[in-house]
Amino acid sequence: MSSEKHGLVKRFLAEKFKHAAIVAQFGYQDEDKAMQRAGTRAARASAEYLDACGDDGRLALVPLLEDPEWGVRVFAAGYLVKLMPEQAVAVLKDVSERCPTRERMRAAHMLWKYEHGELDL
Repeated sequence: MSSEKHGLVKRFLAEKFKHAAIVAQFGYQDEDKAMQRAGTRAARASAEYLDACGDDGRLALVPLLEDPEWGVRVFAAGYLVKLMPEQAVAVLKDVSERCPTRERMRAAHMLWKYEHGELDL
């Protein structure tokens, strides 16, 4: 596969990840467990496909750390924390301190799991 096509695939998968994070976020807001699970599964699948693109595949999620949607930032940070802990943890801390929505609790929970070695994304 050409590097141009490889880049397109990674951008497509990052966009799918973003949409999955939004679905999960709606699920949390509406307390719809099926929607939460569907979004979470789709985000995990997108991350796994990105991992299959090579060692730098998951880095396609980096721009999502600055997404306007709090939930997208939280999901991206959780999936990038092993690759770039300083940046990802900073995003999780920022969301847990400033976010006015339920994503604040999700970010705090991810931070706790990361600090205790239990975040496995």
